[in-house]
Amino acid sequence: MAHSTNIVRVKHGVFAIFIVIITIPLFQFGLPFIKETNLNGVDPAPPLPEFSTATWFAGDYQKNYEPAFELNTGFHNTLVRVHNQLNYTVFGFSEVGDVVVGKGNYLFLNSYINAYNGKDFLGSEYIDIQTEKIKFVQTELKKKNIALFVAFAPGKGSFYSEYIPDKLKSDIKHDSTNTACYKKMFSEKEINFLDLNSYFLSIKKNEKHPLYSNTGVHWTEYGSYIAGKKIVSYIEKLRNINMTEIKLQSVEMLSLSGNHSSDYDAASLMNVFSSISHPEYAIPKLQFVADSTTAKPRFLCISDSYFAGIINTKIPQNVFTDYHNWLYNNGVLPEGYLRKKYVSELDAKKEIEKQDVICLLATDASLAQFPFGFINKTYELYAKKDAAYYALKNREFHCSVTRTIQNINGNYSWKKALVENAKKKGISETDEFILNALWVYEQEQLKLKNE
Repeated sequence: MAHSTNIVRVKHGVFAIFIVIITIPLFQFGLPFIKETNLNGVDPAPPLPEFSTATWFAGDYQKNYEPAFELNTGFHNTLVRVHNQLNYTVFGFSEVGDVVVGKGNYLFLNSYINAYNGKDFLGSEYIDIQTEKIKFVQTELKKKNIALFVAFAPGKGSFYSEYIPDKLKSDIKHDSTNTACYKKMFSEKEINFLDLNSYFLSIKKNEKHPLYSNTGVHWTEYGSYIAGKKIVSYIEKLRNINMTEIKLQSVEMLSLSGNHSSDYDAASLMNVFSSISHPEYAIPKLQFVADSTTAKPRFLCISDSYFAGIINTKIPQNVFTDYHNWLYNNGVLPEGYLRKKYVSELDAKKEIEKQDVICLLATDASLAQFPFGFINKTYELYAKKDAAYYALKNREFHCSVTRTIQNINGNYSWKKALVENAKKKGISETDEFILNALWVYEQEQLKLKNE
């Protein structure tokens, strides 16, 4: 009898624990009693939609409520971190976004691995057209005493390819990556080019401090200093000037449990409780030496996120009279730190002709977007509408249509939707693909005209 009583008590206890487990999140949802931290790299949960009879009968309220409720559920962020921590600690992988856990606890993003493997290859025709435009712009700006050059930053995948998981490596045809193809054509067309990718690989073994951390995907703060100094040296040779001397006074070694800018950016995206193990961070302390003969040119950098690390070293602030960073040819820095400012608000030609030096900076993972629309826009500003112009635009048109059709064939959902459209219209799939490709090209040209 006592035994059966104990069994009942156990059952009641288990049931009570179950009720507590399912009701605590409801209390947290209705009357939050613990403040949760937001997930890194994720937008905050949207507010629940307001109820109205109109949205209810239209079905919009139910449609919008379900995803919002899921994201606002009590302890949602904590449970996400528990899930991510189990995946990382027990199974050694990450399901978060593009984060890939490589060998030796080195973290990557899929985009860098794809760039290393050539999976984002744009094709030699597209790259040749872009390079021809860069050459034209370089020549035209030189007439105005403005130096244009391209700099390629190393990518995490190419810099630490030995730590990429074997299952994610593919046989690489070295002429079938964006980096290799651009470099080849830059050489053929005599583009001013600073190859920071090759330079970093050449000093990788001899540098005392890491140029990339295992927990970040951008160059480290020490790597940013190396890159910034190399860019200044390249500008000195390009312009035949002497610029501010950059001296490394000391290196502060920090062992942090949390995020330290770009050195920990990939790890922060994983949203786990524990700190991902990493070596000490090397933070350079710099001194800038100039005199009355020192040249301080005006500088514009159109780049991906890699230039932000160089800004953090204070090199641009100390070696240029004036510097600007057009982030992805969209946001304007440093003005954008105070309020959002966009390139579309500017008189592009006027801003370009204020500069002494213009740099196009990109890592390999960004080359699918390079040169971020800047060259297309600038080419339109300066090119005469002659036979050579229309010949290049014709090549660009055919290239765009061909690439879009290839993209359609490589995208199951896009292709499926167009096949269904073709059936409804009573036309062939090929005709529908071509019509869609023409529409994409028209939108690209419209965007270019309106920027």
